[in-house]
Amino acid sequence: MTLAPAPPHALDALADTAGRTALLCGAQGTGMRGLARLLLQAGWTVYGADRASFSPADPLVQAGLLAWPQSEPPQVSWAVRSVAVPEQDAAFAAARARGARAATYPEMLGSISRLRRVLAVAGSHGKSTTSAWIAFGLRRAGRAAGFVVGAPCAQLGGSADWGDPLEPLVLESCEYARSFHHLSPWSVALTNVNAEHPDTYPGGLPEVTESFARFLGACSAAGKVYAGPEAPDLRSRARAGWRTAAPLPEDWEVGLPGLHNRRNGALVAEVLSALGLDESEVRAALAEFRGCSRRLEEVGTRNGALVISDYAHHPVEISATLQAVCERWPGRRVFAVFQPHQAQRFHAYREQFAPALDLADRLLLLEIYRARDPEELRASVAELVPDLIRRRARPLAVVQEMESARAALDAWLDPGDVVLCLGAGDVDAFARGLC
Repeated sequence: MTLAPAPPHALDALADTAGRTALLCGAQGTGMRGLARLLLQAGWTVYGADRASFSPADPLVQAGLLAWPQSEPPQVSWAVRSVAVPEQDAAFAAARARGARAATYPEMLGSISRLRRVLAVAGSHGKSTTSAWIAFGLRRAGRAAGFVVGAPCAQLGGSADWGDPLEPLVLESCEYARSFHHLSPWSVALTNVNAEHPDTYPGGLPEVTESFARFLGACSAAGKVYAGPEAPDLRSRARAGWRTAAPLPEDWEVGLPGLHNRRNGALVAEVLSALGLDESEVRAALAEFRGCSRRLEEVGTRNGALVISDYAHHPVEISATLQAVCERWPGRRVFAVFQPHQAQRFHAYREQFAPALDLADRLLLLEIYRARDPEELRASVAELVPDLIRRRARPLAVVQEMESARAALDAWLDPGDVVLCLGAGDVDAFARGLC
């Protein structure tokens, strides 16, 4: 019996001399895992390479992802690397030597963005939550939108899905190193713009704002820019029509705590309404969404205290997360375990970190998690201590070892307390190890 050929797929347009084949380097990263899922759904042969090996039980392996062989590597059409993987990576170099087209993850997303209508969700903060929230609202209403989100979302079944090609592809769009300049979006949802990523935006807020303005200028004139309540007015730089989200009515329920999530929710409501959902569908989406991984994620308990893991690592994010915790669990003592991410970020925003931690009743400071930092740049979390002491009298400890951190927490904790672990490094593993 002759098997029928696979039905055509939009991603087939990217196939090159080796057909529908790709190598993904750094394939364990959330973004790369999402890309793998899209390609596998399209019937591609996908190889993955990473420092950490894939478990046979990994959903991607179950879906067909293959380990990249170290000897006699196959020919593939594309070699795609995470921005965290250098060009000199052995697997990436081997694939290129055999004729593969080379691309970074943002460049590959740019190619995909030219194959169907993309709703790009951008902003310095809140873009993962907002992307997933919009996709959830559309899918809850029976609209099988595609999505690529920078964090897994249980209510969406993961971080990426191609969905119905006649619906928008909701795509989280990152400003780091101007990655989003590779995209050709149909419409944009903009949460906010702050000074961030000092390693790629040394000029601070003006440089970041200019980068966002250029990105908005790439949005199709036939689309829209949906601006959240905190977004700057950059309409003069956009070809698309501009729509500013109004604050949510006070009686509208939002399933996520925090003032920042009401602002995110206002942007979600604006987008969903513009895409044709009626008020009852919009309100249900706002009330029922429960967020993404590592966004106020309850991971367990320790000595009767609730342990939460959160990705917040910028002062604006830390302040907003603490406010949300106090709103969600009023009257409880909040112990913040804070691990700064990048010496460059810590150095650039050092004066903002102490005020951002004001709402924490006790503080446990872990040493800076270094990532992409110049070797000569030296900084220590202990530099925050004088400012923290001046701002508020409370128990405070600086620890170097995770075992010491656990011991300090155990000496402080009582049942009913909240332990909030903050950061983008390995503090998440610390949080999960407490439970």
